[in-house]
Amino acid sequence: MLHRPIDLTSAFLARDGIVLYDNPDAFLICAFKHDNALCEPEPGATAPRQYDCRPGCGNTVRTDTHARLLRARADELDQFVGHTPGPISNRLRTNAHRLREMADTHDSTAHPAEDLT
Repeated sequence: MLHRPIDLTSAFLARDGIVLYDNPDAFLICAFKHDNALCEPEPGATAPRQYDCRPGCGNTVRTDTHARLLRARADELDQFVGHTPGPISNRLRTNAHRLREMADTHDSTAHPAEDLT
């Protein structure tokens, strides 16, 4: 018997061949549909290649929580910048900036759940 909202959502999407996969390392959820996947899953695969999430994939879903986590991770990277050699600190700064840009993009394009019903 289904009780949790994620269970209900998963059951609803499964009827169209869509399965939800949380990908905490990419700060997103994959609403996996093989035909849309940019991660190039094997023919007949029923799951994404979570280690190969790609920007712009039509299967990705980011929540407000993911956006907050992106910013928190960027803040963590910033703390290392002053304690690492030049090239590494530059890379950390660039990655922190990229994470904040992804969070900002989410904030500017996100739709409230109420608008989707």
